[in-house]
Amino acid sequence: MRIGIDCSCVAKAERTGVARYCASLLHALAAVMGQDDRVATLYRVSRLKRRRWFERVSDPRFSRAIFQDRIGAFPPQRLDVTHGPDLRLPLLPGVPAVSTVHDLSALDLPGIARESFKERKRAALELVARRAAQILCISEFTRTAFLSRYPAAEARTRVVPLGLADRFRPRTDDEIRRVQEGLGVRGPYLLFVGQISARKNLLPLLAAFAELRNAPAMSDLEIVLAGPVQTGGGDILGRIEDSGHAAFVHLPGFVGDDMLPALYAGATAFCFTGKAEGFGLPILEAMACGCPVVVADAGASASTAGGAAVVVPPDDVGALRDALAALIGSAAARADLVERGVTRAGQFTWHETARKTLLAYRDACGAEPPQ
Repeated sequence: MRIGIDCSCVAKAERTGVARYCASLLHALAAVMGQDDRVATLYRVSRLKRRRWFERVSDPRFSRAIFQDRIGAFPPQRLDVTHGPDLRLPLLPGVPAVSTVHDLSALDLPGIARESFKERKRAALELVARRAAQILCISEFTRTAFLSRYPAAEARTRVVPLGLADRFRPRTDDEIRRVQEGLGVRGPYLLFVGQISARKNLLPLLAAFAELRNAPAMSDLEIVLAGPVQTGGGDILGRIEDSGHAAFVHLPGFVGDDMLPALYAGATAFCFTGKAEGFGLPILEAMACGCPVVVADAGASASTAGGAAVVVPPDDVGALRDALAALIGSAAARADLVERGVTRAGQFTWHETARKTLLAYRDACGAEPPQ
């Protein structure tokens, strides 16, 4: 089987979300492919200027190629199936395509995306629903949200959860201390990892943090919001400046994988309060590193946590504050969550993600793409 994977999304220095998924999937596929299988990592012509960030897989069955499909479509070589891991469907003549749908939050939550972005997202989803031979949804929540809009695609959809890299594991005190010192974190801290954006619903977390700090016993509490500033992030930064607690809010921007596991491992609690997460991979990363987790009862987060996290209503500042206060005040409660979290995180591997994805490729090859 000759597989073409559109890896254009990985061609950037700071890989989050979909880019992490695509790169991780590539390396995991090498372990599950047959000896006669071949993978061409495809990059759109528009990504040539970013070629220093193209992903390299040290396996002779992998090659790299440039392709174009919108204007003067041309495939880089003969292929049996293509995969768009970032939803965008590669449209190469006569080649069935697979697409991964991550979430529909831009369409389902008001106020988190510009109208132009929503229009592009809607067009991409409609094309996938109409043309994809197989549609991979990263959680049952995402599959349900997708099928609520495109029920005719049900027979071609399947759930393929994300995996977890081995680097996410508990770290030594020295490793944790070095990362904290590098980021200027001095006291116990809460942690969020992801986009600083409207879609992540960070205002209830910041409000709960401010209320916690007002308690004399927690006056040394800090919070780290690790991630790039995206749509709506400016309003969040403004709220932080006006809160009176800005000196205790750390905004390091994107944190690379060399520091991220230790940052998770040193946190008092990891907080994930988004309302429409398609999966919530940082939840598992935090658990694997030995950090207790609190999530919003919304989107796929509670399902991903699988009973190994404290679950609170997404907009209930008081419930979030009380849950965090209970964790901060109880070493036994934190230890219990850590134990359950490590077990839960261990159930997700990129090997399994790759195995299920390869099955989808084989099924797609056996069917003509819908017209």
